[in-house]
Formats: sequence, C-alpha cells, structure tokens
Amino acid sequence: MSEGEHRRDPRIVRGFMVRYRCPTETSWSVSPLRDLSSSGARFMCEGAFAMGSTLELQLILPISREPVSLLARVTWTKPGPWDLIEHGVAFDEAGAGVQETIDAAVAYFLGKERKT
Repeated sequence: MSEGEHRRDPRIVRGFMVRYRCPTETSWSVSPLRDLSSSGARFMCEGAFAMGSTLELQLILPISREPVSLLARVTWTKPGPWDLIEHGVAFDEAGAGVQETIDAAVAYFLGKERKT
C-alpha cells in the first residue's frame, strides 16, 4: 500500500452494479461500482450523501444468483467526473452468508487480476 493508503483490505476494480437507497426511501438508484473489497466499496452517483449516512445496498455480483443485500455507512465523499459525486462506503456487520459471498467474489476476482 502507498503511504497515503489507509485501506484494510485489497480492492478489486470491476464494474459490478450496485443498487442503493437511504433506508427512508422507497425507490432504488443504480450505479456501477468503481471498486469492491471485503469491507467496503466505491461508487459514483448524481446526488451527495452526508458522511456517516446509512445506505441500503444490493450488490450485483456474478458469483451470486441473487443480489447481495446489506447496510453500509458513507465514510467519504468527493467530486467525481461528469458532475457526479464519488462515495466510499464501509459495510456494516453483515450476516455470515453475505460476508462469505463478498469475500468469495473478492478472492475470485483478485485471482483473475493476478493472472492477467
């Protein structure tokens, strides 16, 4: 990791899709993930979420038949390209099956990145 790097877990850079919403909202928004790790993710969207906000996420991962649903907390936000806002989120404590699915996806795609 670089000197300015503070990530606990390695990240994979893949364009998986994420559905997200605030728990008080009824409609979902969709965005591609910029990257994913076992403990968090990064994505861009049109609106800004406040630091510390809780979001409901559904990760669309190719190794899972169903979207992986979990809660995440916004840990940072910054301006992105094309008038979008980039958000970093940390996953809240997920159930064992959810965490295992995320860990398996990260391990699988880290292995593919290392082989190329």
